[in-house]
Amino acid sequence: MTSAVVSTMSEHEPSALRSRAVRAVAWGYGGSFARMGVQIGAQAVLARLLGPEEFGVFAALMLVIGVSVLASDLVSAPIIQAPALDDNMLRFACAVQWAGASGIALLSLGTLPLFERAFPAVSGLGWSMAMVAAGIFITGWGGVSLSLLRRGLRYREIQLAQLAGYVAGYALIAVPLAFAGMHTHHVLVFAWLSQAFISSVLQYIWARHSLVASFRFEGWRSFMRYGGEISIGNVANWVSTSIDRLLVARHAAPMEIGYYNTMLNLMSTPVNQLSSSLNTVAFSVAAQSGSEERRQGTLVYLNITTLLFGLLYAVFAAAPELWVGLLYGARWLDAAPYLPPFCMAAVAFGLSAASGAMLTSTGRGASSAVSQLATVALLAIAVWWLVERSVLWAAWGVAVVYLLRALLMAWLGLRLVGEGVGQLWRIVGVPLSLVLAQVVVSRACITGLEVMEVGPIAAGLAGTIAGLLSVLCCLAAARRVLVPTVTCAWSHEVWLKLRRRLERKNK
Repeated sequence: MTSAVVSTMSEHEPSALRSRAVRAVAWGYGGSFARMGVQIGAQAVLARLLGPEEFGVFAALMLVIGVSVLASDLVSAPIIQAPALDDNMLRFACAVQWAGASGIALLSLGTLPLFERAFPAVSGLGWSMAMVAAGIFITGWGGVSLSLLRRGLRYREIQLAQLAGYVAGYALIAVPLAFAGMHTHHVLVFAWLSQAFISSVLQYIWARHSLVASFRFEGWRSFMRYGGEISIGNVANWVSTSIDRLLVARHAAPMEIGYYNTMLNLMSTPVNQLSSSLNTVAFSVAAQSGSEERRQGTLVYLNITTLLFGLLYAVFAAAPELWVGLLYGARWLDAAPYLPPFCMAAVAFGLSAASGAMLTSTGRGASSAVSQLATVALLAIAVWWLVERSVLWAAWGVAVVYLLRALLMAWLGLRLVGEGVGQLWRIVGVPLSLVLAQVVVSRACITGLEVMEVGPIAAGLAGTIAGLLSVLCCLAAARRVLVPTVTCAWSHEVWLKLRRRLERKNK
């Protein structure tokens, strides 16, 4: 049963590994963009139908749903990095994974009294928590298959499974239920449960393994030690991404909770989807690469991540009223001021996640965990102090803390491959400066067009396009100055491969 998925690291020659990595990255981008389209589109429709209050309740439940990430990632790092897999290791992985998923599911049910006290006017929270617990267990059950797919860089299957789950859960189930008159948070919870079930089943179909579980495994100490380091990092990451929501939910009104969390989810969806796909590819490749390949890959990956995420989010930060009005309607325009700080936080999160992938791939998960724990403490202090004054101030506090964490993580990643602090400005500082220039140019164009009595939608679109084009032109004209040499070489290699592939298809 397991012979199809058992492989050794020695089988992965550098050239074959690079080819598989390129295919995995391509599927990671394609699948992530497809899922983003489905999720953002469905969320926009559901937000118009359900309103901020119901999204506020679901946002609070998402704090518990986020724990499912832990249940699905208890064994993935040891499986991916293991020199070879055998039946005993997979049986042990199944036992650890399923026991952990069951425990987390039961613990989630214990949070029901907290939700009932926080939302006394909301009915049916018991049913919601039952669906959350079921989804956590289902996601954990499929964790071993997902880990095997990641180990084999089979990201086509991963993306197809996750895309099918999103389409079925949100577009085909939640949206019709909302149009049918079910204007309650249960629609959103049931959509997530459906997505988790469908994705887990498809992942198991594409990476079957024995369903026999056993805690007998000679290498259990090293397996659990490495998996434990990654799990601690995951716990710290979950807390660091949730502590602000907890404090906002405690101090803010339901409407503000809905504004805060919906805008945060809107901005975090692209970076979460892309980072989840690309960082697992980077983790798998870096774990199997030599020191020089890892050094060059780290420089390119951190530089490209900062630049691409920065260019993307600068478009939203420059014209928040435009995008909120187009996606959610006039009912949500008061949420527009939250977009700029969350754009800044999203770029910082993407950089932190990329740096974390590099650290954990070399067994330095403890460094990532320590930085995340420090982030949790600083984030809790900042949000606790600022939320009493304004929820918007708390959003800016989150952005600043995330940026500091990103710079720290990037520095640790660069130091790991033998680079100094000076490289941090070249790899990260220059792209961030270009992004800031993009926002300034866009805002100036929008203001000028509005003075000329151009409509708000036309002014916003024209201004964002002008800002983006100005940065792209600067990159094209001065790429040898603004772009590191290693990134230029990598881009040239990718371009040549794409051109050769197109030429073969045209013949």
